[in-house]
Amino acid sequence: PFRFAVIMFIGYQLIVFIGEPSNFSGSGGSAWGGVALIAILFWGIVFWLVDIVMRRSIHDVRIIWGIQLLAILAMYLFLDW
Repeated sequence: PFRFAVIMFIGYQLIVFIGEPSNFSGSGGSAWGGVALIAILFWGIVFWLVDIVMRRSIHDVRIIWGIQLLAILAMYLFLDW
């Protein structure tokens, strides 16, 4: 789930970033758009690495899926709150 979520979220954010004209003009929005994109890429890499570590340390895939889905649900509920 982490790998799927990372790919979907980064893809969605890239589409939003490219679709926003202020990210490419000199209006000042480009700096914050770049910072947000860097932060998203950083957390995507972190979650991808966590997935790799979990797959090497936990051999039952159902446990990995459970932990990762609960983590994604907790992040969503925290952000939606």
